[in-house]
Amino acid sequence: MKKILTFGLILLGFSLQSCKDFLEVEPQDQVSDEATIFDKTSAETAVRGAYRGLANLNYGGGFQNTILQSGGDVFSVNVGLTDLSVTNYDLRSDIPFLQTYWNNNYNTINRTNHIIEKVPLVTDIKLTTDLKNQFLGEAYFIRALSYFDLAKLYGGVQVFLTPTKSYTEKIGVKKSTQAQVFAQILDDLNKAEGLLPTTVVRNRATKFTVYALRARLYLYLNRFDDAEKDLNSILVNTSYRLIKPFALATGTTESVLELTYTINNQNPGFTLWQGNRQLSPTATLHNLLNDPKVGGGRKILSKLNTSNQYIGSIFPTNASANYVIRTAELYLNRAEARLKKSNPDITGALSDLNIVKTRSEIAVSSANTKESLLLEIENERRVEFGLEPHRWFDLVRTGRAAEVLKVNNSNKYIFPIPANEILVNPVLEQNVGY
Repeated sequence: MKKILTFGLILLGFSLQSCKDFLEVEPQDQVSDEATIFDKTSAETAVRGAYRGLANLNYGGGFQNTILQSGGDVFSVNVGLTDLSVTNYDLRSDIPFLQTYWNNNYNTINRTNHIIEKVPLVTDIKLTTDLKNQFLGEAYFIRALSYFDLAKLYGGVQVFLTPTKSYTEKIGVKKSTQAQVFAQILDDLNKAEGLLPTTVVRNRATKFTVYALRARLYLYLNRFDDAEKDLNSILVNTSYRLIKPFALATGTTESVLELTYTINNQNPGFTLWQGNRQLSPTATLHNLLNDPKVGGGRKILSKLNTSNQYIGSIFPTNASANYVIRTAELYLNRAEARLKKSNPDITGALSDLNIVKTRSEIAVSSANTKESLLLEIENERRVEFGLEPHRWFDLVRTGRAAEVLKVNNSNKYIFPIPANEILVNPVLEQNVGY
């Protein structure tokens, strides 16, 4: 055990050293010392590094792989023991990807903590007050998004709001409850709202991305009136509209927040679906997408190749954008919020649902009860986001995982804290059931 503990400390030390070293002025997106952010250029590099953390770490192929398989509509082409652990909802705390997702999010969080601490101290006259505010707002937003994903994955986690410069700073820190993490996320988003501009940029945080993410958070908090208010604030802007026929293309009004890639910085999710692919839509999902009455124009997401295999096509090329928030989600989130708020609005919810259906070239709904509409929204989300990592989180959040996925043990709705984190930090309690 002593050897294991020592080895664990060494591993964590390397992990957190990479957190500390994340932001150099060079393109590696890393920071080397306390003086790294000292002028406009280095501040811009730091912010780019935070976005690269989202694009290449947080939303890398592994995260998508796990959450898609957890949702039950996507399966591994080459089923391994780890895949079976995911699909059987029988995760062990020592599975390596759990540590990877933990480290990736905390690396990105540490990048934002450096920005939040150091940008206000920069005296370069080229770094104007407006730019400082924008960079800080983006850092708060990215930190909120990273903690949101951590809380959805692991429940209660440790919260760090200042840069972590040594692995020893994590030892002795207990995890906050999931509710406390959600409260921190809301605080970050509120701060971001006051700092960010009201502009339309698809691959950077703005006030509109704050409204969208905060509305998603409000659904978790059962604050449905607040969710609707935020969604109204973004959907009043005609720059966020659905496009007919259905198409996912970078920089369109279908996109609220996307992560961009290039031929030299490729989308890590591309290899999940193309070439020596790792994933495939299930026959059920393929049939739903290709049913003219259900999938409509979304049939382009799942195709049958010459070998009679189902091929997902969410990322047509290795430089395709990764969509974190899409406009369709805004309408479906507002439909749900309108149904669940203090004074349910069935007419408004039906209108939002039918906007998505009409864009997808399928018949509109005529449901007229809260229960029937909620089920239609769930089914619409299943098809609309079939190849995006939403369904598992949706079913857990709405309390439908037991009925739909037959996951009757509620302890399995969050993942275990990585075993190595428990070994090196005895005060960090493992999640119940693991």
